Amino acid sequence: MNTPPQKTSTEERTPRSGYMGLWIALGLLLGILCGVFFGEYCEKLDVIGKAYVGLLQMTVLPYLVFSLIAKMGRLDVDRAKKLGVAALTVLLAMGLIGVLLIVLVSCILPAIKGASFYSPSLNRYEIGDSDALAQFVPTNIFRSLADEYVPAVVVFCLFFGCSLMLVRGKEQLLDFLDVCSDAIGRVNLFLIRLAPLGLFALSAAAAGTIRIEELSRLQAYLIMFTIACVIAAFGVLPLIVCSFTEIRYRDLFHAAQEPLLTVIATGKLFVVLPQIAEKCEQLLKKDEDSTTDIGETTPGVLVPLAYSVPHLGKLFAFIFVSFGAWYVGRGLSPSQTAGMAATGTLSSFASPLITIPYQLDQFHLPQDLMALFILPGFATTRLADVVGVLHLMVVTILVTKILQKRLRVNWWTLAASTLLLFACTCTAFAVSRWYLATTTPEYDLDQRLLAMEIADPYADVQVYQSRDDVTVRPPSQLPTLERVKAENLLRVGYHPDHLPFSFFNNQQHLVGLDVELMHRLAESLGVKLEFVPFSYNTVSEQLETGEIDIALGGLIVNLERLKTVGFTQPYQTATIAIVVPDHRRGEFDTWNNSEMPTTLRLGVVYKDMAVVARRKLPDAEIVVIDSIGSFFDQNQQNLDGLIMAAEEGATWNVLYPEHTVVTPRPIVRRPVAMAVRPDDVQWVRFLDGWLEFERLDGAVDSLRSFWIEGDGAKQRSPRWSVVRDVLHWLP
Repeated sequence: MNTPPQKTSTEERTPRSGYMGLWIALGLLLGILCGVFFGEYCEKLDVIGKAYVGLLQMTVLPYLVFSLIAKMGRLDVDRAKKLGVAALTVLLAMGLIGVLLIVLVSCILPAIKGASFYSPSLNRYEIGDSDALAQFVPTNIFRSLADEYVPAVVVFCLFFGCSLMLVRGKEQLLDFLDVCSDAIGRVNLFLIRLAPLGLFALSAAAAGTIRIEELSRLQAYLIMFTIACVIAAFGVLPLIVCSFTEIRYRDLFHAAQEPLLTVIATGKLFVVLPQIAEKCEQLLKKDEDSTTDIGETTPGVLVPLAYSVPHLGKLFAFIFVSFGAWYVGRGLSPSQTAGMAATGTLSSFASPLITIPYQLDQFHLPQDLMALFILPGFATTRLADVVGVLHLMVVTILVTKILQKRLRVNWWTLAASTLLLFACTCTAFAVSRWYLATTTPEYDLDQRLLAMEIADPYADVQVYQSRDDVTVRPPSQLPTLERVKAENLLRVGYHPDHLPFSFFNNQQHLVGLDVELMHRLAESLGVKLEFVPFSYNTVSEQLETGEIDIALGGLIVNLERLKTVGFTQPYQTATIAIVVPDHRRGEFDTWNNSEMPTTLRLGVVYKDMAVVARRKLPDAEIVVIDSIGSFFDQNQQNLDGLIMAAEEGATWNVLYPEHTVVTPRPIVRRPVAMAVRPDDVQWVRFLDGWLEFERLDGAVDSLRSFWIEGDGAKQRSPRWSVVRDVLHWLP
């Protein structure tokens, strides 16, 4: 690259970008007001908002490929070596500072009582879990692009760009890449014009559905992000410049004033690159002896090159992952936060709209959290861009000084500024932590779980809580289906200890996913429905004698069970997991984790599951316990954890949030079905056909969302809104 980059179409339109910033702010404000006014009636606007987010994502990877390769390819080898060593040193230091600040601000979050239902995000990125190298090594660049493995794409671009430095006749290719980058830039410019509409839809849907208690927790993210940006922009970055160069604090901010105001107004860091380069040149020329001996390596070249690498403000987006884990009651440890921030730094070349969902998946956090990430985006992106301006200026100044060999350390300035920054940071952290601890709402998800009811219960239902109360059925030689029709009675075996499949709510009503399925089955057959309790030791006998016609409760199909009972076709899958106390979650990341205790004691609630567990963990002691509840209530056998389905364990975790559900890798899944007599072919065939109809009609997926993923716990009274609660215009 021999000359500063020419103005793109975006820069040519800079005079109007301030108005666009006002339109974006207006769209966001009107969306929030619309959400407050109409409340949950704005929920349908979420479709428009998601469509806009998808349009923004479509250009990210192409722009990354074209821009990075073109910028690398225009460098010559000698200049690239000198510039690369200096720039890499400074940028690595900046990355470490970013990771450290993310870990530090995450410590602001106070300990809270919290949990969440099972999230389907656990099923994503399965290939990446089994082949972690594919996320960073582009063994197949097309696969990396298709699967959005951003670190691998960046590695490919760096190798390709470096090889172009030595290729003759590369100008046509580089010009072509520049044209492609400019074309994508024009697409982005068009999408920016749609931003007021997209942000209006997103903010209206979020503001219309978010509740006061959720908003009070969202403030934690805003506080963390603001503190990180203030520390970086007004503390760490100026401290580095003032301590290692002759530039003074006030001179740096006087030079940064114009680009800072412009970026706040426009919301686009790219448009102020020429301003940043000009101000850096002015700062460097103030030193009379500052002469460069490296040819054309000036701020006009360094600024656009540094811009292609994510700045500190962009890295701070990963603070949201720490917040999201805390929000749902799965707070990350400092080591997990550091690992997340380091991985995020490598993948931050892409838009946060790609990298944040990826990180949420890695920590099995609900993708619904993205609405909370987008809602304050207007404010957080501008704060991040303020940090970005200072970041680019500091990187440019430091790299230039390194190449000029004019760095020096002002120990007095460094020591005094560090102490002052430390005192201010500690004060801000202490005040913020105290404020969040006193304003965080009380945990009530357990009460909402126990208040869940079957949406459309069948009328003719009787629930027995003891087998002694059950009317004895006369012996019959009829097949089960004919017997059910003849007696006009369907008896279903249930276990009261299997949340969310079968359990008693706080009204002592038998509810759950499988229970509601049986309500639908009885309605289809037009017969009376009776629920009879069963135990693990007697279920085979109860089926064989005809005491019950079918057994339910999220029963996992395995080879041991197939020896004693028959099963319908699977209607869902279970993910095998281990429920452990919160502080021990890091010990069970894999099935063969070296950090697992040598005297590991794990519980199971089925004898047949114990056989499977002993095969998977031959060195662990597997203990069969009477019930799941006994592990959470007392744990008299001093178990290290309980092996069970993650879908079931997450629901128990809602009742006992001091525990957490860990899914060891590689992920193990098993089918879930309902148990019947093994020789009752006609009954099984009927149930299989009925389950297929329920699946095709969407009933099974709907019940899974309601009971397992927690949508039923969200079914509360409509959220307050002006149009309903003040004006009374709508019901």
